[in-house]
Amino acid sequence: MYIRKLGLSLLLTIAVSVCHLSPAVAALISIDDPNFGTGALTLDTSTNMTWLDLSITEGMSFNDVSSQLGASGTYSGYRYASPEEVYSLFVEALIPNINDPGTFGHYGTVENARPALHLIGLMGPSYQVEISGVKLSSINGFSSQHNNSNGFDLIQMPYATVREGVITSNGPQSYGEVFTVGSSIFPSNPYEGVGSWLVKTTTVPVPSTAWLFGIAFFRVVKVPRRAKK
Repeated sequence: MYIRKLGLSLLLTIAVSVCHLSPAVAALISIDDPNFGTGALTLDTSTNMTWLDLSITEGMSFNDVSSQLGASGTYSGYRYASPEEVYSLFVEALIPNINDPGTFGHYGTVENARPALHLIGLMGPSYQVEISGVKLSSINGFSSQHNNSNGFDLIQMPYATVREGVITSNGPQSYGEVFTVGSSIFPSNPYEGVGSWLVKTTTVPVPSTAWLFGIAFFRVVKVPRRAKK
């Protein structure tokens, strides 16, 4: 009886701990795809949304990608994400200063650099270059947002850019510039370094981790009782 109570106590402790894990813990996970390759997808475990790497659609126009979103298309099952959904992705990546130009011009902030670089590593980069010792890495892409400017249909492009090795009075620094209200460009034109923010909702399988712990501890607790009989 004591062993059984101890096992149940441990089970409850572990279950509560699992259920109360911080959303920041492993919220974004890189996963493979049979069609697009190793690490081609990023699963947001907090929203159950799966994002296609922007490097896959880099250099394709909005219209070209849109034509492949149907049932028989290359990107079947995906859709263009809204700027608000991209914003949520940036939040899940723990980027603290979104849509903030920062204090160093339009380089963003030092605090953005590390989490933004991690997200760029997961989903890209869609563009990368090194100029005069400064390494620039970026994920930039079309969203679902249409903007009308002087009669022209333009597509809004959220982006995350990190500049590593920027020379300052305090020595080399890294800056992360992260915007969901980025520039807008023509949907019919392909652009170097620009991909598409494509997303789909993923069904999460059951049982959960807490239940798996429960099954294991139930078996451990039952063993001594069977042996006693």
